[in-house]
Amino acid sequence: MVASFAVSWSRPGLEETISIELSPRLVRAIGRAMPRSRRIRLATAVAEAPEATIAEVLCHEVAHIVAWDLFGPSARPHGREWAALMRAAGFEPRIRLDPATRGLRMPDPRTSAATRPRPWLYEHRCPVCQASRTSGRVVRRWRCARCVRAGLDGELVVSRRPKGVAASLRDRARTALRDALSSRG
Repeated sequence: MVASFAVSWSRPGLEETISIELSPRLVRAIGRAMPRSRRIRLATAVAEAPEATIAEVLCHEVAHIVAWDLFGPSARPHGREWAALMRAAGFEPRIRLDPATRGLRMPDPRTSAATRPRPWLYEHRCPVCQASRTSGRVVRRWRCARCVRAGLDGELVVSRRPKGVAASLRDRARTALRDALSSRG
């Protein structure tokens, strides 16, 4: 299918540069395009959909990548350029599709494993100065600002902690800070 869109857009070989994967984690969106990495993620429900729906969803996501290629980051995700690509491929430029009317059986986001609360947090700790941050997921791009300013790489060591422990550590740190500030006062 991607090869036929590439012909419509005069982009030969486009299908060889894009990777497409199915993801059970997509429960609210039917698809996601990541133009920089040239990847497309589709909800697993798309695999069971009628061929016309698959073609439209795939065209929608591939058009995001081509719009990025042609116009760069200044192209709005569902702007004029993207809409023109959709029309050139023979589709109405719709921002959203109603999954139910298109033969898609999306999982219920309230019960999906992808949206279920996780019982842990991730602590990102600097091995040099021991500064730390927590988040609900691993964030590889975070760096220790102090160490980076000092000329080090600032890479953080990530460990998973149960939410109760991480929350109690954070609360204890806040209490200690509050006590220290009030004793100065």
